[in-house]
Parts: sequence; structure tokens; C-alpha cells
Amino acid sequence: MELTVLGMNGPFPAPGSGCSGYLLTAEDTAIQLDLGCGTMARLTGMTPPEDLTALVFSHWHSDHCSDVLPLIYRMASVAARRGADFRPLPVYGPEDESSPVRREVQQCPQMELHTVRPGDAWTLGTVEVRAFAARHPVPALMYRLESAGKCLAFTGDTNTTEDLPALAKGADLLLADGLFPEAAWGAQKPHLSAKLCAELARDAGAKRLVLTHLNPEFDPETLLREAKSIDPGAELAKIGLTCRL
Repeated sequence: MELTVLGMNGPFPAPGSGCSGYLLTAEDTAIQLDLGCGTMARLTGMTPPEDLTALVFSHWHSDHCSDVLPLIYRMASVAARRGADFRPLPVYGPEDESSPVRREVQQCPQMELHTVRPGDAWTLGTVEVRAFAARHPVPALMYRLESAGKCLAFTGDTNTTEDLPALAKGADLLLADGLFPEAAWGAQKPHLSAKLCAELARDAGAKRLVLTHLNPEFDPETLLREAKSIDPGAELAKIGLTCRL
């Protein structure tokens, strides 16, 4: 498997950057994890979005899903061009009736929306996917994706939760929400801290930690320093970073 970072900021992008979005490939399988603002253009530069195996959302906050709106226009154009050869794009994500973006996806005839609940497990091409409950102000999920003996654990947006150790156990890559420095983190915040992510990676035996969902208002070097105090190999996500599992 190979993961490419298309965007890594949240809840808004830094200049020239983009919000959460990651392309996971494994043999002939291509899965887009989240599609925040600024990521569709980069995805299109790598593979036609309409040919994805699936689009998988951790939750429906705009910094994780807003680029699905222009994708809807593209899908309609592709469907008209391909005619009978067109295949609707499978889209997976949690149920959230408050989300206008989810409603747009649900109403799009060129997309096929599947509601995912914690504990669900299914197969996308050559990748096995399992969903875990995240702790966030809206319904949100974490995902463990496995193929050919390799594992990606993706926290999405979450604070501490009892499912984190199972999600990250033995993962080849832990892609974790390290938004807060220690001085700003709190138990009731909607995200983890960089240090907590590093502690999770250490305790779960994850082989590689990449911190993502980086808030432009926090110094990334502070986040990295705090993570490296626990896990010396910790890294910051950046656009174009490719992780081969």
C-alpha cells in the first residue's frame, strides 16, 4: 500500500496548502480518504476521481469533505460522456442528518452513498476496512485499512477514546490528528495533541507516525518537538508526502 498526502490542514488551510485528504493505493485499488478544500485538484493530477474504488469520509465537517461539491459537477459531466459505461462512485461515511454536504452526496445520481457505523467492516478492492468510533462534536469515524499484510490506521478527527489502541495496534502507519500542542490541549477539546499521538504510536507498537490535521495557528515545529520527545521518528504531514507501507 502507498499513501499520498494531498492536504493536511484543519480546520482551514494555510496559504498554498489544503485541508485533509489522502490517496491510498494498493495494487489496482485507489481509495480517497477525506476530500477537504484544495485536495480535488491534487487528486485529479494523480488519478481521475471518477475511477476511484471509493471515497471514504471520516466525518462531514467542511475541512474534510468540501471538495466533494465540485466533484459532483465533474461526475455529472463524466456520466454524460460515458453513457452506459458510467459507474457511480461509491462514497462511505457516517450518518449525519445535519450535514448539507452529505445531503448533496445522497441526492447525487452519480454517487452511491453508504452509511458506515462503528464496528462495520467491508472490503474495497484489495483493501479490508474497519470503522471505529471517534470522539468529535459530530458523528465521526476512524478507519483501519489493511492489505497484503500491511496496515494504515487513520484517526480522522478525535480526542482520546477507548477505541484508539485497537485502531493503532501494530499499524505500519499511524496517520493521526495531532492538532494541539500540549499547552492548548484539554480533555474536552475535539482533537488530540501531538504528544498524545506519539504516546499512542509507542504504546500500540505503530511502526511510523505522521501527524496531520495541522492548524496554521499553531507552530508545527512545536508539535513535532513534542511528538519526538516520545517517538523520535515522528513526522509532520506535508503535501506530496508519500508513505510506502
